[in-house]
Amino acid sequence: DLQEFFRRKAEIELEYSRSLEKLAERFSSKIRSSREHQQFKKDQHLLSSVNCWYLLLNQTRRESRDHATLGDIYTNNVIVRLTQISEDVIRLFKKSKEIGIQMHEELVKVTNELYTVMKTYHMYHTESISAESKLKDAEKQEEKQFSKSGDLNVNLLRHEDRQPRRSSVRKIEKMKEKRQAKYSENKLKCTKARNDYLLNLAATNAVVAKYYIHDVSDMIDCCDLGYHASLARTFRTYLSAEYNLETSRHEGLDIIENAVDNLDSRSDKHKIMDMHNQVFCPPMRFEYLPHMG
Repeated sequence: DLQEFFRRKAEIELEYSRSLEKLAERFSSKIRSSREHQQFKKDQHLLSSVNCWYLLLNQTRRESRDHATLGDIYTNNVIVRLTQISEDVIRLFKKSKEIGIQMHEELVKVTNELYTVMKTYHMYHTESISAESKLKDAEKQEEKQFSKSGDLNVNLLRHEDRQPRRSSVRKIEKMKEKRQAKYSENKLKCTKARNDYLLNLAATNAVVAKYYIHDVSDMIDCCDLGYHASLARTFRTYLSAEYNLETSRHEGLDIIENAVDNLDSRSDKHKIMDMHNQVFCPPMRFEYLPHMG
């Protein structure tokens, strides 16, 4: 938008410059062809009012040149700089975007790893609880079996009843040992998975915090690298050109103002009479003519 704005403004300035030049030339050509101008040019005695008129035309030409210069600065300086800034911003944005995509992919990778570790921990924790429940169930069965054994008088049992009971106790003990081993194994896996989960959780939180607190800000800085400084220099060129235009205009207006202050009707009257002395010069005195006859 800035490029288009200054491009259009340059066209307006050049168009305005040509219009001012045409305006000044239109009236200057009329003056050059006039007899009074030839006389003024010859004698170099300008009337104060005519001097104001000439200075006004000169000021118009001056403004025409200044606006042409301003349009040229917009076209060959300001717009060129804005084009360079735009190209630099696009190039930096593409590079920053590539880096940003890589960083985001790394962030997604880390969070996915955390999710996997968390699911593993939850799975081992569930298996550990299940193994613990089965172990407790085996312990209850063992206690129940020992309780029954204590209530019966072993001496009263027939020989054929002792063997199955011992086999049942051994079976429960083996089941308990098996479940104890399974529980210990699952408990160890669960503890290890929990430690891995906590480590990954801390690492992921650190990566996420770094991404949003530092990396995003750094990426924005990369996109903005030199942008504001370049834009400031461009606008200072614009301001300098506009201030120079105003300075030149005020200098020309000061000259006209000085001429206006020096408007002098008495002086102009004498100049006109001097320029046309044949008309305004007093004629010869009339001499006395005696009567003849």
